[in-house]
Amino acid sequence: MKATKLKELRRRLEEKRKELLSGVRTRSATSLQAGEDGIQDIADQATSAYTKEFLLSLGDAERRLLRQVDAALGKMRQNTYGLCEKCGEEISQKRLEALPFAGYCIACQEEEESR
Repeated sequence: MKATKLKELRRRLEEKRKELLSGVRTRSATSLQAGEDGIQDIADQATSAYTKEFLLSLGDAERRLLRQVDAALGKMRQNTYGLCEKCGEEISQKRLEALPFAGYCIACQEEEESR
């Protein structure tokens, strides 16, 4: 992979990492403020509980994505970026442009998803 393309993908990964970390901090602050409302009726409590559960599920997905982004950045440092974690073959450049944190080539990703 060309150095300029690698540099662009690194920049995109770093931006995604900052975006994810910023979103987590914002939701954490909002969630703390929501808990300070004091007395709530039963409908407000139910809505609040649903909202908190929804935010937690979003947090899990974002944590997984953050781990993938961090892993991709680590692979860049180790000069193993762009290699499939399963078969060791190169991941296509088009796939990496679309999903810079992809860990598998298309064939291996399809195999993983079919499990």
